[in-house]
Amino acid sequence: MTENNDIPILIGTSTPEDEISQKGVPKVDQRSFAGALSQLGTFYASSMADTSGNQRDEDAMTRISAIASVPGGLDEYRRLEAGRAFNVLNDTYFLPTDDDEFTRLNKQHTGFTVALGGLYPAAGVVDAILAQREGYTPKVLDLGCGTGVWTLAMSKEFPHCQFVGIDLAPVPIEAENVPSNCRFELDDINNGLAHFHNSFDIIHTRLIAGGIRDFRKSKEDIEKCLKPGGIVLWIEGDYDMLSPDRIHYQPPASDLHPDGSWFGRLTFEARRAAVAFGRSDLDTMMEVLSAGLWDDPLLDSETCQAADLFVPVGPWVTDNDKAEAQRLMYVGALFRQDFMSGHRAFHAGLMKVGLSAETLNSWSDRADEEMKIFSKPVWTRFICAWGRRRAGPRQPAPPLPTQIASNNPGDYKLGPYKSFVVYESVEQTRRANEERNRTKTFQHPPLPPALQGQ
Repeated sequence: MTENNDIPILIGTSTPEDEISQKGVPKVDQRSFAGALSQLGTFYASSMADTSGNQRDEDAMTRISAIASVPGGLDEYRRLEAGRAFNVLNDTYFLPTDDDEFTRLNKQHTGFTVALGGLYPAAGVVDAILAQREGYTPKVLDLGCGTGVWTLAMSKEFPHCQFVGIDLAPVPIEAENVPSNCRFELDDINNGLAHFHNSFDIIHTRLIAGGIRDFRKSKEDIEKCLKPGGIVLWIEGDYDMLSPDRIHYQPPASDLHPDGSWFGRLTFEARRAAVAFGRSDLDTMMEVLSAGLWDDPLLDSETCQAADLFVPVGPWVTDNDKAEAQRLMYVGALFRQDFMSGHRAFHAGLMKVGLSAETLNSWSDRADEEMKIFSKPVWTRFICAWGRRRAGPRQPAPPLPTQIASNNPGDYKLGPYKSFVVYESVEQTRRANEERNRTKTFQHPPLPPALQGQ
């Protein structure tokens, strides 16, 4: 497919400059602030996508939730390394927190919103749980909120609900954009969330596993933050790229696989370094979420589903349905921009395992070229899983609230995305995983210098 910057897009989420600051300075106390984003509206692809609660004393010291405006702003909570800024709370999480990263995360959010057709999967269940009810205020927790863009969008769509965003670094939001139904806190999930147990109707987690050291422990802790009947929504990434058929894994480029993907090489090395050097539990995340949540004792298996969200890395996919082709092109363009920024953000962490800046720049240049000319077209897979908390041990989840008819936020949803594949049972999930994993026969690239001999 050739690139066309003038193709109109009638779907997506915009993030105007006057609503999310890219300046990297926290303006207000982060116990209570947020901003309102415009929701799905009409704009053009070229406008963003270049197609060329409770608190308990025992863990009170594990979080920072009262950050007033201080001299130095974000720098109070960041360290500089290899020209990028990183959080100071968790050295396992390997991506930066600076202006370039904020821009990347906001475009990534738009890509997810367009692909999912809204702000979340399991839309019918989420809408029912968050429907306005007299005498009740639903509460939502966004773990790993990044710039706060998802939290802010949700707080506008559901003004009768309360929202809490948690991240390892302050969110970059201007004070005048703060609604009263939202607050943000600094926290490291690895230190525990007991102060939030039994508090939330919805918990949203997106791409946080890179910073988690014991995935099963943190996953259980997160689920305990749900109220009975509340739903947890997981979205995580597969660090191996898939070929155009979405079944065969594409080998990362190396002397062993000279025709492999250089972008895939960078994501492969990022995961390997995070696990071996940074103590990230990414491998367990892949195993657990790829299997779905049906066997989770805290969740009602009858409410669980899993899904694979496939997104093209670049606007190279065609489809006989013109609307779907346009949607795929837009999603691919956004995620290409996301990944072209993201793989360079890996450099600081990869230099710690002995890879030189010269080598990494060469790999990134080759990855950029692949994505620009589609010489190695690949899909990336995002692993989705969700389920509702039981009413009690071995009990089903409570019935969903009766949804009140209104101008519901679900009205903006875009309809099915053909590359969002939902699994209704553990058997379906297992078959899909087995079929994919049978193709992962490539030889791994040599270990980086600092990991040799481990």
